[in-house]
Amino acid sequence: MKKMMCTVAALTMCAALPSLAAAGAGADSQDDIKKELEYLRLKMSSQMERVEQLEDRLKKQNEASGRVVLANEFIDQLKLKGDLRVRYEIRDKDNKTATDISRDRWRTRFRVGGVWENKAEDWQVGAGLASGSDDPTSTNDTWSETKSFETGDIRLDYAYAGHKWQDFKFTIGQQENPYETSWVLWDGDVRLAGLTGQYGKKEGVFATVGGYGAKLVNDDNTAMLYMGQAGYRGKIGNAKYTLAAGYHAYDQSFINDKAATTLGSIDATQYALEIGDLYGKVSFPVAAAKLSLYGHLWQNFGADGDVGESQIASFTQKPEDADTGYVIGLDAKIDKFKLGYSYSVVEADSLYGQLTDSDFGDGLSKTNKQGHRVALGYGFSKNWSAGLTWFKFEEDVTLTTTAVDEIDIYQFDLVYKF
Repeated sequence: MKKMMCTVAALTMCAALPSLAAAGAGADSQDDIKKELEYLRLKMSSQMERVEQLEDRLKKQNEASGRVVLANEFIDQLKLKGDLRVRYEIRDKDNKTATDISRDRWRTRFRVGGVWENKAEDWQVGAGLASGSDDPTSTNDTWSETKSFETGDIRLDYAYAGHKWQDFKFTIGQQENPYETSWVLWDGDVRLAGLTGQYGKKEGVFATVGGYGAKLVNDDNTAMLYMGQAGYRGKIGNAKYTLAAGYHAYDQSFINDKAATTLGSIDATQYALEIGDLYGKVSFPVAAAKLSLYGHLWQNFGADGDVGESQIASFTQKPEDADTGYVIGLDAKIDKFKLGYSYSVVEADSLYGQLTDSDFGDGLSKTNKQGHRVALGYGFSKNWSAGLTWFKFEEDVTLTTTAVDEIDIYQFDLVYKF
């Protein structure tokens, strides 16, 4: 910019030199000199105005090349976000009598999405894509799973519209889980499809209710999942806490469709999925560390039937005797390091096994499991991080029909967020 201004000024002065020389040689009056100076000032001002116009055009072109240009004048902003995770995973399966089995594989998870904001009308529209299959609990794509160097799939991850009114928010469509929960009860990749209503601020009383289309039964009836949760978010000194109580239940038509919903050997005339849960979390600093202690307890009040009528085939207890689960854990962040440990028990009929965490129990069972999760992470920068997660689990109630004794899973992750 300075070089451009200097060049314009120099050219202007060069163009004016003959006139100045003539004025000096002829010893013209001071009025003639003043007129010539005024002419030069006006000419320089005109040139400077043109320079500023060109500079402004260049700035706008540079800004347009780095952002999404929106055609709709009512949309204020489009925010894009996403992440790429590359994972190397080892699963060691200890069998009771047969030879132990080990499996290793590489997997990719890619997600990208955008949120369109309309502040004037308090509307928000979000949509995202993710790698993986139609499995509701995983967006991982395994390298060369069935064919050499096969390409992965990209699917719709979520698509919703949300409206805010004072302390209320309403969301319709496929959306991220809006309920306070632990990593066990719901897998983090589960996207609820339906209508959600929420009330509350960052602190104080909050409530969330919703109805979701859980399964299309016989191609003519949508079995619903109804959920509700109420709680309180508060602060005491430097400690922040969240307490919540929730309840969710599935339609009877969902229970009746045993083959599609993979509910095993249940008696649909007695069995139901009516799950209540209590969740609590408190976060507080200790010296240079930030700690988060959490606990989650749940029970399926609808679990009923005789021995063998369980989500687990050939289970040796009545469903009502194995209807509870819980997790307790502690996470810590120290500078760029993250540490975490948790222990969980998921009894055979304590929850709907097809939507629980897909890693905890992989190779063993969706329910009837207990074990540990240990996590370690390090952030190289604001966007780059690496992590190691170790799962160690076994059956909660040992069954003679199961060949597996214990399983260890090791996951090595590299993640880039953008």
